[in-house]
Amino acid sequence: MLKRALSLLFVISLNACAGNETIDIRYLVVDTLGKTPGDQQKVSSALHAYTDTLNEYFTNSEVALRAEVADISFIAIDTDESLAILKNMQEEREGFANMFSEARQLGADYTFAITQRLLIDGQSRCGRAIAVNQSIAAISSTRTAFAVVNYACGAHTIAHELGHLMGLNHGDLVNRCNPNHGHSKALTPYAKGFGEGNCDGVFQEGEFGDIMVGGWMTTISGKGRKNLPIYSNPRITDERCGQQHRCGDPESGDAARTLNEHAKHYSGHESKP
Repeated sequence: MLKRALSLLFVISLNACAGNETIDIRYLVVDTLGKTPGDQQKVSSALHAYTDTLNEYFTNSEVALRAEVADISFIAIDTDESLAILKNMQEEREGFANMFSEARQLGADYTFAITQRLLIDGQSRCGRAIAVNQSIAAISSTRTAFAVVNYACGAHTIAHELGHLMGLNHGDLVNRCNPNHGHSKALTPYAKGFGEGNCDGVFQEGEFGDIMVGGWMTTISGKGRKNLPIYSNPRITDERCGQQHRCGDPESGDAARTLNEHAKHYSGHESKP
């Protein structure tokens, strides 16, 4: 743990000198969560807190990115179905009219629709991104930088879906548990989540997963087992990271490297006029 602490202090110092790249996030919140001014203030405060927690994840992962809130607006969202919401966002329909031009005016690099309930394949779920962006053009475009998140799921889901928009995928452990679903297709060969475990849904000592493993921890070690609030990074050692205490793999699980290598592309979508 001392080695981890010293490493983190070095990275914080390095980032303070070099300056983190800033990504600006816009939240479009379903109006049923903000029926009164008091409700809107409560939700706005929570979204700012989620963004602060996201920044803690970046710091703890040794990633030189910082998120800021560009805007919070309350709009009518007429469906709970994730794919329908994403399609409306993509086509700027319903409550999402002029979404991309407004993002340009606000300098919002990423847009999240925040819902009160979210359905994926008819079941209540936490979030969905428009895509796992797998090219420089895709991660550099505001038109492929949006997602929908269930408000109740919080910062961890925002971090996970943002990871997909930045080119990260679930990783090889999830691919082993759920093969032939593209869990390892990512921006770089190492832009993936990392974890250790079996696929039996029963917790065993040493099993873990990171942010990008996400909800697949249920498949690996059962309900109630949370993944670690870090992006994969083999340079981080932590007693929570499996038998070897290593929180990534240089070849297959180094999301932090990918995020640092492409930081300027993530922060360069939109700039305030």
